[in-house]
Amino acid sequence: MYQTGQRWSSRNEPDLGVGMIVDTQNKSFTLHFPDAEADRQYSNDQTSLVRRTLTVGDQLHFQDETFTVLEVEEINDLIEYRISEDDDWLEESVIQFPRNDKNELDSLLALSPARRMWFDLRRHTLEHQAANAASPVRGLMGLKAELLPHQIYLAHDIANRPKARALLCDEVGMGKTLEAGLILHQRLLNGLCKRVLILTPTNLQHQWLVEMLRRFHQPFSLINESVYEDFMEGDDNPFEQQPFVISPIDWASQHPKATQHMLDAEWDMVIVDEAHHLAWHPETPSIGYQVVARLAAKTESILLLSATPEQTGEREHFSRLQLLDADHYHDFDHYQAQQQAFKQAAELAEALLPFSQENSSPEALDWNNAFGPYLKEVNAKEWFQTLTTKTGTEQTQAAKEAISWLIDRHGTGREMFRNTRAAVGGFPDRYLHSYPLDNNEHFESANRHVQPETEVADGLWEKDPRWVWLKEFLECQADKVLVICHTADMAQWLNDQLTFAGFQSADFHEQMPLIHRDRAAAYFADEDGAQILVCSEIGSEGRNFQFSHHIVMYDLPEHPDLLEQRIGRLDRLGQLNDVQIHVPYIKQSVQERLFNWYHHALNAFCRTTGSGDKVEEAFGDSLHAYLHGQDDDADLLSEARVYHEALLKQMEEGRNRLLEMSSCRPEQARALIDQINHQATKGLHHYIEQVTHAFNIYADCINDDPERAAWFIRPSTDMMLEALPGIEEEGKMLMLDRRQASQREDVAFATWEHPLITMLMDEVQGFDSGKLTSAILPIAALPEGTVLVESMFVIEATAHPRLKLAQSLPMTPMWQLSDSNGKFLHQQFTADKWAEKLKGVPNRVAEQWVAALRKTLIEVLQAHQLKAQDQARPIVQAAKTSYQHRCQNEIERLVELKAFNDTIRDEDIERLEINMQEGLTRIDEHQIRLDAIRIILTTKPE
Repeated sequence: MYQTGQRWSSRNEPDLGVGMIVDTQNKSFTLHFPDAEADRQYSNDQTSLVRRTLTVGDQLHFQDETFTVLEVEEINDLIEYRISEDDDWLEESVIQFPRNDKNELDSLLALSPARRMWFDLRRHTLEHQAANAASPVRGLMGLKAELLPHQIYLAHDIANRPKARALLCDEVGMGKTLEAGLILHQRLLNGLCKRVLILTPTNLQHQWLVEMLRRFHQPFSLINESVYEDFMEGDDNPFEQQPFVISPIDWASQHPKATQHMLDAEWDMVIVDEAHHLAWHPETPSIGYQVVARLAAKTESILLLSATPEQTGEREHFSRLQLLDADHYHDFDHYQAQQQAFKQAAELAEALLPFSQENSSPEALDWNNAFGPYLKEVNAKEWFQTLTTKTGTEQTQAAKEAISWLIDRHGTGREMFRNTRAAVGGFPDRYLHSYPLDNNEHFESANRHVQPETEVADGLWEKDPRWVWLKEFLECQADKVLVICHTADMAQWLNDQLTFAGFQSADFHEQMPLIHRDRAAAYFADEDGAQILVCSEIGSEGRNFQFSHHIVMYDLPEHPDLLEQRIGRLDRLGQLNDVQIHVPYIKQSVQERLFNWYHHALNAFCRTTGSGDKVEEAFGDSLHAYLHGQDDDADLLSEARVYHEALLKQMEEGRNRLLEMSSCRPEQARALIDQINHQATKGLHHYIEQVTHAFNIYADCINDDPERAAWFIRPSTDMMLEALPGIEEEGKMLMLDRRQASQREDVAFATWEHPLITMLMDEVQGFDSGKLTSAILPIAALPEGTVLVESMFVIEATAHPRLKLAQSLPMTPMWQLSDSNGKFLHQQFTADKWAEKLKGVPNRVAEQWVAALRKTLIEVLQAHQLKAQDQARPIVQAAKTSYQHRCQNEIERLVELKAFNDTIRDEDIERLEINMQEGLTRIDEHQIRLDAIRIILTTKPE
């Protein structure tokens, strides 16, 4: 059936245009869509494609000439068209397929009519798809988490660049994983990314897996040592078989065959976590660095994440910037000169900051001296005159404009972003409560192991001084408490003991299925649920419990980053209370010495630190001896504290306020968040009701408030679909309230970007019978049997996603209503009000109507086609104006800034100009397609 050269179009992705089969395999084939510059692979048993052919009288294009089809033949499953009286024939594979064909009406009227509601559902679907496609915040709405300004601004900035290449350097606990996920999600939804590789340290691979699935509904595959060995039975490349892959870089970079497989696979985006571990030296760069360098050279988008980018030295920091843009960062001396100029700008921004704040009274400045090197540029600017001559609110606004000017002048195009806790604010304080405990004869192993229970039979674990303390501590607690220990066995044992002792407790560990972990987290989050959640180490990965503010460290992790991850489950933006950290430890044990190291050397309990591993590296041998009781040098902790404080001071002195300001502009961030909140679920409550009813999906509305609605969705026995993405057999709760949904792991946050909603909208578009519907209109004002016709045409313009054409001209529906004489009535009604007047009609009767009225319907619909062209003209013209204005503004801004900012290059501006011209051409080449009709007969009112 499927043959190379045949033409097909996709019901699910009509904006791709008409594609041609370019390759066939045993069970699948590949379609190339030239308009969208995209390839898609389909299985032979798919049902989402429509065969596209021409009929006699249609026009086709060949070698820049237009011909009329005179005759059609099918030979070996391929169509050939005669185009001249001289018997010249063209095979379908060589022609340029026209964007409209005349057999649309015939093929549509040949369908079996569906229920009347399908016409309205298709219209609503198209309207919502158009609104979402045109939204500048598309891809940022579906995050299942609170919207934080610094994350939203950063993600919006980077994701909308032609190439998303950046170093994300937010401090610990600021949410770099979510920022990277937002950038990825936005580019996936906008068609700019299809294959993604995430490289992480081994201990973070599962955290990324959980975060991508829970926050963005992106199911990644994990390829680590054990998974890779399973694949190695054959010759296949496991990295090519999965579109979304997470892999531990420390394993992959030490496994030559895995490295080669990883490099052989094509990626649209590579994300590298903890990028400061990519050690570099001019003569001997690490293998990890070399692997990432080769990936960066062949991948369009790359994100490097590091909370401590310059901790390993400025030269190594420069080497990581080279991964992002080797052409720009080609000379270290030039880079240092740039940084000096940027430092001067940062000092000016620091001086301007007090003047930009409302109700502040900063000391007067010598403005000419402050703006020294910039005076010639700013003298003529209105804000500079206001800044230097006015006071009060006028000066405040001028200072804000001055800072914006500095950010644009030095910030546009920069690859590095850094948000700090000090700049963002809103974090809670942390308080330490320590509990030194006397040991007993059963736990002498505490002198040797940080987890002493490993040498004690579990039947004696109840003799552990920490367990005795924990039970007494919890008896005095009324608040929710998070208890974290290292192993799953200990977490399970503690939960069993707490439950037996009468506490409301739940456990959470890696030996539980994911759905059971979700239920445990939800039980803990419920106001009337568990008071205590006992987690193994994975409890500090990818889960947030900021509704609790008490955390108990039943043991201590052996790395400061893991300690920070544990505390970070509670110490987050959105935490309304101070975080209380409770640490029991056995006296004269490894636990006590590790506690002293964290507390006295790093102060890691009461503040975040990104330098803990560097301090541990500096004191490696001495620290090992101290922790294992081989050396009780009293000076070690004080020396380490002095060293650590010097590191923190160095980092603070190097703090660049201009970089922080360019990483988040609060006013713009708030505007983006307002837009997201307005659009994410607007109209979704009603749509879920419509679409689940149409497909016979079980849907129970729990809350009928459109803004806080909740639906319980479950597959039904007579459902018209095979499966529902993200919905288990036993069902799933969909909540439209972001705050409520983000606090519960067992529910889904429903937005227009949720996979279930996008799939249902695609299914509506792919349901052919829904294109032809019928209804009756009880009305006394018209003779009984009067024929009325509703139509819905769609304006389509196909182009590569990089042109962002949909923001100006998405797939736009146009509704029309007329009688059989061609008198148009749609201006007298809204489509929804009109639909309320209609009633259903049996399908058998509808089929008789269509057969009897076929000739009349074709004539009416041809008039509708002409009317649709009139309707489209102002829409298309407005789209062209909008598109050109948006592109031209950005071009002019970059041209102006290029005079001062050498991160902006001629090729960047030229690319924008080329894209603008191509986009305008694609808008001009739009097509108008008939999507659906509804045939209506009038009857007497009952």
